[in-house]
Amino acid sequence: MSDPSPYAQPRAAWRVTLDGADLTATLAPRLISLRLTEKSGEEADALEIVVQDTDAQFLPPRQGATLSLALGWSRGTGVPLGLVNKGTFTVDELTWSGPPDRVTITAHSANFKGSFRTRKTRSWHATTLGQIVEQIAADNALTPACHPDLAGQIVPSAEQHNKSDMQFIRDLGRQFDALATVKAGTLLFAPRGTTTSISNRPLPTHTITRQQCSTASWRRAAREKAHDGAQAQWHDQQAGRRKTVSTGGTNPRRLKRIYPNEPAARAAAQAEITRLARASATMEVTLPYGDPAATPGTRITLSGFRPHIDKGVWKVTASTHDHGPNGLTTRLSLETAA
Repeated sequence: MSDPSPYAQPRAAWRVTLDGADLTATLAPRLISLRLTEKSGEEADALEIVVQDTDAQFLPPRQGATLSLALGWSRGTGVPLGLVNKGTFTVDELTWSGPPDRVTITAHSANFKGSFRTRKTRSWHATTLGQIVEQIAADNALTPACHPDLAGQIVPSAEQHNKSDMQFIRDLGRQFDALATVKAGTLLFAPRGTTTSISNRPLPTHTITRQQCSTASWRRAAREKAHDGAQAQWHDQQAGRRKTVSTGGTNPRRLKRIYPNEPAARAAAQAEITRLARASATMEVTLPYGDPAATPGTRITLSGFRPHIDKGVWKVTASTHDHGPNGLTTRLSLETAA
């Protein structure tokens, strides 16, 4: 009896458009490598495309142009078929090198030019994180996306003294242990340990087995485990002195920043405890058959490694997708989910 489902060798696929026009057929004969790096922190996602130009006939896209990318598999057994939309990227750097002659196109998911980088001084009083995110987004022609778990959080006072909107929103993110970044024209502000999306839907969970990995490494830093709490100082204007709030255990980590009020200090201390718990263990895995759907924030279940690794719940903090002569590979950075 013949096998009704014969094995098919996986074939990676990709699509790149320039300001809406499909460039895939133009780039494909010249493509040397394509790399997409996605991060859950403050850095924008980065796209790098390297093409050969030995005939000196390649016309690169202009700086400031918008590229769209999709990655996936066109066929194959054991891989998810179809293309995954990876968003839009602004071309901000072009490089020529040789021999052999090649052109490198670098683009990022956020365009941090203009008003978002301009320093300003202003303050907010008795407002919410959601209102702050909405105002900053409106000032910079961005779409606000504040997670519902944080949108209603009261901020008694917040000072933006000679800081750009970019720096100020990142400072707020650190204070509340939140992701604060711009992706695809959207100002995102969400808890780093959340299990739901901005639309309050459960985040996807993927299972990765050891057999799926070409390499894997696990690490726990003893210095992170040594702290079981956090302390933060704040300035009491009425009393004219600094005060300290402590959360957690008997060996707290002292935060260097002096906060303007007690609620801000307490929120920062609690955020530090969450960060310490989340960063207690990290994992790096490489998938020789890449999965472009494994993006930062995706929750991961590991299987077949070691008992202390398999029993945990993990979250993707960074993913690097490489398309080249060997197909599509994905390298994931994981940390224990809080």
